[in-house]
Amino acid sequence: GEILCAVTTPTYDPDQVPDIEGDETGAYEGVYLNRFIQSTYIPGSIFKIVTLAAALEEFPDAQEMTFQCNSSLELDGGTITCESWHGEQSLEDAFENSCNCAFAQLALEIGPEKMAQYVEAFGITEPVTFDGIETAKGNYVSEGQQVDLGWSGVGQYEDLVNPCAFLPFVGAIANGGRGAEPYLVEQVSIGKNKTYTARTHLTQTLLSRDTAKTVAGFMRNNVQNKYGDDYFPGLTVCAKTGTAEVGGEKKPNAMLAGFATDSAYPLAFIVCVEDGGYGAQVCLPIASAVLEASISALESK
Repeated sequence: GEILCAVTTPTYDPDQVPDIEGDETGAYEGVYLNRFIQSTYIPGSIFKIVTLAAALEEFPDAQEMTFQCNSSLELDGGTITCESWHGEQSLEDAFENSCNCAFAQLALEIGPEKMAQYVEAFGITEPVTFDGIETAKGNYVSEGQQVDLGWSGVGQYEDLVNPCAFLPFVGAIANGGRGAEPYLVEQVSIGKNKTYTARTHLTQTLLSRDTAKTVAGFMRNNVQNKYGDDYFPGLTVCAKTGTAEVGGEKKPNAMLAGFATDSAYPLAFIVCVEDGGYGAQVCLPIASAVLEASISALESK
């Protein structure tokens, strides 16, 4: 639960405050916003972790399901599009391929009411409070036409997540179903006396141990067979990337969420890059650098 690293940009040097109000370059737009705590993002395909977990909780035979992807799926109200033609896939293949068609079908199978119930049970959209800080509230809407429900299961439509609030869910997958509540303050001392020392507080059970184990295995498969372990030397990492379409002429937001399974380095992480492009290309090098720094921080304690 301890937050070892939280970075938000743009920023500035408080010892040399620039003329932010007079700046015409846009370099300081949103400089006073802490994006880790105060922002919400369209999650894109990192939300497929949520839909996957919901399917595994709802259907005992979920891992036996197969999905057909012909690069598009016609539904009432519109079309779900996929970047590739994936053909017939298992559930694990669909997750590795980040197949929009398959995960739209999953959301439809689960249904709008159940999808909303699972999102609530997983705590994805609820604000998190710690050390006097409250994170932004996320959003999930499953009502509407079939195509809307389909896109909601993919991580689009009206889905919004706060980066910090998403981490306990990611941690719950790593930890057998219960996440760790975040904290910043490690200890408080008055003189030589420690008046407060933080300890880990676990959330309630968010998902079953079996579901957590299966989702972790699917995320591990992504790193081994799609992204590459070379990004994370010395670690055993499970992850899911996302490329979140934001509309207009903007590039997608690049997203990544995951965790390390090594007992010496129990690290969960999320990376969000506005207007960044593809999640794998942009976020994996960032996560690699941050995890390396986090390992150094843990080893120095």
